Amino acid sequence: MLAESAAAPPRVAYLVMSHALPDQVLRLVRTLRSASPAAPVLIHHDDRRSVLDHAALGRLGGVELVAPPTAVVWGWTSQLDMVLRCFAWLLERIEFDWVTMVSGQDYPIRPLARIEHDLAAGAYDGYVQGVEVPRPPWTRRPAAEFSRRYHYRYRRIRPPGPRLRRAIRAARPVLELRDMPWGTLLGRRCATPFSPALPCRAGSDWLTLSRPCVEAVAAAAGSRPELLRHYRRALLPTESFAHTVLHATPGLRLSGDARRFTAWTPGALHPDVLGLADLERMLGSGADFARKFDMRIDAAVLDELDRVIGS
Repeated sequence: MLAESAAAPPRVAYLVMSHALPDQVLRLVRTLRSASPAAPVLIHHDDRRSVLDHAALGRLGGVELVAPPTAVVWGWTSQLDMVLRCFAWLLERIEFDWVTMVSGQDYPIRPLARIEHDLAAGAYDGYVQGVEVPRPPWTRRPAAEFSRRYHYRYRRIRPPGPRLRRAIRAARPVLELRDMPWGTLLGRRCATPFSPALPCRAGSDWLTLSRPCVEAVAAAAGSRPELLRHYRRALLPTESFAHTVLHATPGLRLSGDARRFTAWTPGALHPDVLGLADLERMLGSGADFARKFDMRIDAAVLDELDRVIGS
């Protein structure tokens, strides 16, 4: 754990990864800079989808922008590349003790000064879920979601017709078919780099990490090429790569509490959009950040959170 004193508060950086709602991203960054003026903010925004107001961000000060070299496909290889690119940027250019990863639709639900104090005073080096993911059974019945993601090697294909879909279903558990919003993937069950010393783990990809945790993930990307190659062909790799690495790294003390509040409709693929009706549950959760918000649907909840954060 990083040693901190009352005279040296923790240097907490905020990593914002986004692709939409540029006005809301600007509001989030303005709130972060106002509530924690010394905190650096790193933004990775895919401006192929929407364009941020760079002049407004520049006026805030303390904000750095990472320009993605290619479009980011959320849930696919380029999203893992995005995270590793941002970690490298942080380690090379920014002085920090902790980094909190948020999306452009996150918002703090506790005063940042309290969040940062608790990070320094806490017993952990990182807040990372780490549910162990077993190999899928040899049965034609659908495997558990995370087993299907990380024990198969996927490639993008043209959407198949009904006959080919039936054939792929009949080939379970050797083959898997996944329809994503951006395309169709065919997965083939494969040998993996996982072992008793490096079990596959998974969880939320919105992490709060100390610098040693960021260093461990970045080091693994360079020193474990077989692991990185595997995840580059896995589905939603950002929900497993760092978790697998960190929980297998000796000496790190990790909490499985991601310190995020979300609300879900059963069977939904994405968390619900939060509003004023959810405020009491959010504030009572003890979490640091909540997601997801949409100013176009309910901006009043962000106004109320600004009041709470500033109190």
